[in-house]
Amino acid sequence: MNIKTILVPTDFSENADRAFAMAIEFARTFDSSIQLLHVYDIPDTHTVYEVTFPEGVVESIRKAASLKLGTLKDQATAEGIELSTELVFGSPSQAIVEHARESKADLIVMGTRGQGFLKHLLMGSVAERTLRTAPCPVLTISLDASTSG
Repeated sequence: MNIKTILVPTDFSENADRAFAMAIEFARTFDSSIQLLHVYDIPDTHTVYEVTFPEGVVESIRKAASLKLGTLKDQATAEGIELSTELVFGSPSQAIVEHARESKADLIVMGTRGQGFLKHLLMGSVAERTLRTAPCPVLTISLDASTSG
């Protein structure tokens, strides 16, 4: 197996952190680089349900996400892992798959929230939509059932 590029989408959740830790182990094992991707889905119109975001909120969200990506990059770099970051706007599953294709990722490692059956049935999940259309293998990481309460 030749894994040179690992794509790690993150929403900064606990499951995403676990996926990132797993990706670091894979990168160490296979001498791979990591591409860390955060996709935010805030409408460019700044209006949702007829409610307009105050001026500067979207930019504040971008800055906060950028800082979090930087912290994760520093962590990987300290462990000797080559890592790049990207912050993009769009539909998370579509952006993940598009990024995987463009970057020729060999593996996607991502967290999954393990939502309830009814919500999953009605809405699906980012991980599931990514699994269905990804151009490479996808490894999903969830919290241990004993810790998910």
